[in-house]
Amino acid sequence: MKRNSWIFVVVLITALVPSITSAQGSLQGYMFGDYYSVVENNNPDLKSQHGFWFRRIYFTYNNQLSDSIKMRLRFEMASEDFGSDKLYAFVKDAYLSAKLGGQSLNVGIISTPTFGHTVENVWGLRHLEKTPLDLFKFASSRDFGIGLKGSLDQGKVVNYSIMYGNGSSNKGEANAGKKLYGAVAFNPVKGFTVEVYGDYEHRSNEDQRYTYQGFAAYKGNWGRIGILYANQVLENASTYNLGLLSAFVVIKASKKVELIARVDAATSNDWKEKFKGAGIGYIPFASNSKPTLFIAGFSIEAAKNIWVIPNVKYITYSGNVFKDDVYANITLFFKFK
Repeated sequence: MKRNSWIFVVVLITALVPSITSAQGSLQGYMFGDYYSVVENNNPDLKSQHGFWFRRIYFTYNNQLSDSIKMRLRFEMASEDFGSDKLYAFVKDAYLSAKLGGQSLNVGIISTPTFGHTVENVWGLRHLEKTPLDLFKFASSRDFGIGLKGSLDQGKVVNYSIMYGNGSSNKGEANAGKKLYGAVAFNPVKGFTVEVYGDYEHRSNEDQRYTYQGFAAYKGNWGRIGILYANQVLENASTYNLGLLSAFVVIKASKKVELIARVDAATSNDWKEKFKGAGIGYIPFASNSKPTLFIAGFSIEAAKNIWVIPNVKYITYSGNVFKDDVYANITLFFKFK
């Protein structure tokens, strides 16, 4: 990690410590990483690599500033790329949140409606892998802007989230291109959720990008199951269309053990021309390919707030143009508060 990043984090945490002793301020965080092994890979330079890494470290400060206004500041530390020996620090969240009746108005660097409010919560295994639209870079988990979320019926059936932002993740921006997001979730019966999502982005180079997603899930005492379909269209000199189908199931085998299976499948041929797979961190795909990803594993709650997840990630490519990828990992996830 760059020295200046460490200094910034240490100085800021030191400045926050006096307020932590109050009833309003609190610190929390979590970390996850792996012992990874690349059993097979489309890139021969990666085959047989193995080792330990932290993929993410989060450190969060929350404070209730008044009865109706609160704030959050979260730092994230992440590896720069596959096999990187460095961590770098940046601001993940930085926002004010104001209660407006049953609604919440958020301003700053905030979670986008894309997957941070329903899909990621139901999947519940971010430490194992990102949700599909995040993993395949359809959208970012954060954006700098203003958002409103809440319920149309006091949280019983219909919930919504809308946002207007830069479209540049947690970075600043100085151009005319902006992004509009919207999601509506329905909970008609206990345990069952259906969400529809869409976004529109006018990019600085005059491109226009549309993304839409449908998600359905069910949660019960036995576990949870979900299915998702998404499509992204970029309109410019040559319009392309990326379709993605994903499904997962998490079964509670016992009080402390869950069995996990998931598949993400590309469904349109434009992946073979437009997919920048080599740029996906921690699990690089073949670029210009039509991939299908399989994830299988089991999660063990080894102690309070500590989980160990042995898992395998297997990627196959349409047309057998590339070798299959196989990653065997032991993931460690723990949190504090």
